[in-house]
Amino acid sequence: TPMKLLILCTALVICAPLLRAETIPWESRVNQEANRLGHRNMIVVADSAYPVQTGKGVKVVSTGADHLTVVKAVLAAIRSAPGVRPLVALDKEFAHLPEEHAKGAAALRKSMLEILPRENLREELHETLLKEVNTTAESYEVIVFKTTGTTAYSSVFFTLDCGYWSAEAEQALRKRMEKDH
Repeated sequence: TPMKLLILCTALVICAPLLRAETIPWESRVNQEANRLGHRNMIVVADSAYPVQTGKGVKVVSTGADHLTVVKAVLAAIRSAPGVRPLVALDKEFAHLPEEHAKGAAALRKSMLEILPRENLREELHETLLKEVNTTAESYEVIVFKTTGTTAYSSVFFTLDCGYWSAEAEQALRKRMEKDH
């Protein structure tokens, strides 16, 4: 009947975008997100056991790629984005992993510390960083790039800060505002 045909055509038009599942390579997604996100957003590069968090602001992208490769790509994308700079956090536990329980952890940590910016690097307990992700996701978007890495506590948490306004400039502004009032 014409009515059934109309309903079928309407359903196809509405559902067509869902059927066209567009897959973007993770490398392109990294660059897109670094340029799209801004101050206070987070990008996490996580090992394969990192939990899928249920917060509405958390999006997970499975890369299928090596951990260090994704860390390098995310860092390069953030550095090339004009509006942001990275504040980096590592799990404190990562520095204390015994080699007999986490083969290759020391070499991975050494490689990561060679590329990550030391001036904006801090180490916190894993649970503290997970809470930060949850808190951030309440108001801001968090993108998690999940890797094939199998080293415990090797996730890297990039909080995006304003790339053209430093902490020192902010302090000076606040001091000036206090003085003016």
